Amino acid sequence: MKRLVNSLSVQKPSIETLITQNHHPRALKSSLSLFSPILTDQIYSVFIKNGHSLDPLLSTTLISHFSKIGDFSRAFSFLFDTRNSDIITYNALLSGLARFRLPGSVSVLFDQLRHQGLKPDAFTLSSLVKACESLEENDIVHGVCLRLGFGCGAFLVSGLVENYLKSGDIVSAEKCFRECLGVDNVVYTAMVCGYVWNGEFEKSKGVFMEMSGFGFELNEFTLTAVIGALFDVKEGKQIHAFGVKMGLLSNHLNNAVMSMYVRCAKKLDAVMVFDEITDPDVVSWTERIGAASDGVEALELFKVLIFNGFDMNEYTMTNVLSAISGERLLKPGKQIQGFCYKAGFFEMVSIGNALITMYGKSGKIDDARRVFDDMICRDSVSWNSLIAGYSENGFVDQAIVLFKHMHDFSVQPNNYTMASILEAVSNSKSPTLSMQSHSHIIKVGFLSDDSMVSCLIATYGKCNGINESKKIFYEIDRKQALHVNALASALVFAGCHADVLEFFRNVWGSYAEVDSSTFCITLKACGAITDLGHGRSIHSLTLKARFDQDSFVESAVIDMYCKCGNIEDAEKAFRYTSLDNLVAWNAIIMGYAQQGCYHKASNLFNKMSRFGLKPDEITYLGVLTSCCHSGRVREARTYLDGMFEHHGVIPQLEHYACMVDLLGRLGLVEDAKKTIDQMPISPDAHIWQILLSACNICGNVDLGKVASSKLLELEPDNESAYILLSNLYASAGMWNAAANLRKEMKEKLLRKEPGSSWIQVGGSTHYFFAGDTLHPRSKEIYKELMKLYEQMLASPHIISG
Repeated sequence: MKRLVNSLSVQKPSIETLITQNHHPRALKSSLSLFSPILTDQIYSVFIKNGHSLDPLLSTTLISHFSKIGDFSRAFSFLFDTRNSDIITYNALLSGLARFRLPGSVSVLFDQLRHQGLKPDAFTLSSLVKACESLEENDIVHGVCLRLGFGCGAFLVSGLVENYLKSGDIVSAEKCFRECLGVDNVVYTAMVCGYVWNGEFEKSKGVFMEMSGFGFELNEFTLTAVIGALFDVKEGKQIHAFGVKMGLLSNHLNNAVMSMYVRCAKKLDAVMVFDEITDPDVVSWTERIGAASDGVEALELFKVLIFNGFDMNEYTMTNVLSAISGERLLKPGKQIQGFCYKAGFFEMVSIGNALITMYGKSGKIDDARRVFDDMICRDSVSWNSLIAGYSENGFVDQAIVLFKHMHDFSVQPNNYTMASILEAVSNSKSPTLSMQSHSHIIKVGFLSDDSMVSCLIATYGKCNGINESKKIFYEIDRKQALHVNALASALVFAGCHADVLEFFRNVWGSYAEVDSSTFCITLKACGAITDLGHGRSIHSLTLKARFDQDSFVESAVIDMYCKCGNIEDAEKAFRYTSLDNLVAWNAIIMGYAQQGCYHKASNLFNKMSRFGLKPDEITYLGVLTSCCHSGRVREARTYLDGMFEHHGVIPQLEHYACMVDLLGRLGLVEDAKKTIDQMPISPDAHIWQILLSACNICGNVDLGKVASSKLLELEPDNESAYILLSNLYASAGMWNAAANLRKEMKEKLLRKEPGSSWIQVGGSTHYFFAGDTLHPRSKEIYKELMKLYEQMLASPHIISG
């Protein structure tokens, strides 16, 4: 006894005083604040030795304390030592067991209290509900609640509803919700959340509106729940504004708002939300990485997280890996893969899926397959990611084989799987595969899925089956905007631009559903055939339908005017666009480039930083094209070399193609070849064709042979390669070599399509082919051409300019 008192002398004097004054119950209770289980055990021994026994009130305090820290051995010991335990004592232990998800122990203890003759209350049943880990367990507990008369109270219904929805049983959740007599905002929030978990976004919004209409309190948890159901940025901004107005913007809600903005492709808005968070947590940083403009920025943010010692989770790793694409970022991507391995994230399915996607986007499909094969557990996303990787990298056969293997492993394909397969089929341009895919979609019952039908329409269009696309479209009972857009896109892909305009006229006249994408596609068709009259009409309709402020419509209008050669109207449209619309800036810069207006394109590029806009790959493609069309080598090299250094933009094949084209146009074919050799990525057929064309113009036979050889390695049936090289041989007097190439073309049945052009006069479109004499006014046209040719010869400065 003396030794115990001495040990307490360094602790709070009150405990020592309580023990010396024989206030052992109070001493026992006070010892809990010191969080020393051994000390509590010692005081409890003194408590028992002095003839005290545990009453339910003191026992409840002790059990509650040890249950909260997971020390169930002591908690059970105190329960068994308690005389006349009441339901509150049992509830304290049940609550702790439920918190630690120990359903077996909860069930045993519940049976024990019933045998003791105790009557469960709402708190008892609440622990039972919280401990459920399966749909079957929840059904049983729900039945117990009903039998004991507690099944309709909001306190229990919220937990039951949550469990049903987590298990995907929407019908039971809705029934439980409807039968609740005292529904409150907690129950409503559970329903809003649950619908989001199950992808029932419209139902989630409907319950939220009902809740708001009945005047229930909307708190941060309710707003966080409903914002997960929003894919329209206008609706998301309304919830965000309400949260600001009511002062509900905690980290929890801010993180959900950021996620919504990223989902709605408004990353700048997500960044602004992050910048206003006083003390961002790891979830905030994870969402900020998801809002990164590219892989470079995502990696920089990841470094900040590491430097500040944040405990990252698998979601953080998934977001940063998902942002990485391209060979240049592959090295840091592999380093993060190693980090995941060391941190113990490697066995998580989401990490494996993100790695498969990363390698697929970077063109390293073998590495993607290796990750897939090494995964201990795979889900449907794993299969879909690898199928998508094969599809995006042109491995159609492998994608289809992997799809067939899904059945062998009892993995059920979903609509995302079929979308990836349809993309692979589209890349193959195979009518047979498109029909087989169509049959499979009917067989598995996906034809009722609107998005799947629209994908099928697009696939047929890319596989020379535009009539099948039309047939599917016109068989749809309730046509939606995505169906309209799918057929319009298929028509554009098939080169049926005039048909797009006719189709739009019919759709508009029938009051069918259209959206901003419909206008974008139609404007693209107008630009493709330089139909300025129809383009202006469509522009007017965008104003009438109030789609004119949509960022994509704004850029489509500018692009249409530029392609129709009306740069003045394009500039006017640009002046009315949103200042932060990067796509519109890119459209006008590219328009200037196509018109040869280097200075205008360059000046606009330089102004972007003043408005807080960061150039992307398309912006740089525009300024490089402007350099190409105006013969500015030094400026083009400056832009190309500064892409990554100034804005973290990694040059792609298109940017190098501009540089090669520029050098070739100026006759600097050796420099063009040197540029190709120094590229960090493998040149494609297009780049070799540009070089071959340049060699043909300047008569460089040796380099032309190299370019044609490389081109035919990549595309053996490229008729342009034969024609260009044949012309090059002929211009150099190598008639035998030219004749041999022509003979080889005949043997391979290769035939070059003649060049064509068109012009609109008086509302009619006139088409011309190279060497064409079929036009009814061809004699007059050729006579006028000879006049122009003679004028050009008489004025050499026109040709040189």
